[in-house]
Amino acid sequence: MREPRVILWVGAALACLPGCGLVRVEANVFRQFQDENPSVRQAAVIEAGKTRDPRTVPYLVDRLGDSEETLRFFSIHSLEKIAGRTMGYRYYDPPREREQAVQRWRQWLKQGPKEPPATQPKDAPQ
Repeated sequence: MREPRVILWVGAALACLPGCGLVRVEANVFRQFQDENPSVRQAAVIEAGKTRDPRTVPYLVDRLGDSEETLRFFSIHSLEKIAGRTMGYRYYDPPREREQAVQRWRQWLKQGPKEPPATQPKDAPQ
């Protein structure tokens, strides 16, 4: 396991290099969504929810199909924080129903979100 201070120091050093630090650090963050280690993927998903970065939405949608239930759970909660909706996705549904909801997310992404994230989820029960 890497020493957290070393990782922070390396990240800070890269960020100080003219023109390359930010791109490399961001690329590393986005790679974490695809890491083979579920703990790394989970950390990326949770961080996306905290930062509410809309650039992470396609990565979060991909994680809705993750084999790890906890990753699906955190992914939909992060998506709800960022996009203000769930598209009817429930992490515990049978695979077929989850896949249908993922397809709704993918269609939404293709069309390009036409409105800013809502403060109240669009598909929340009234």
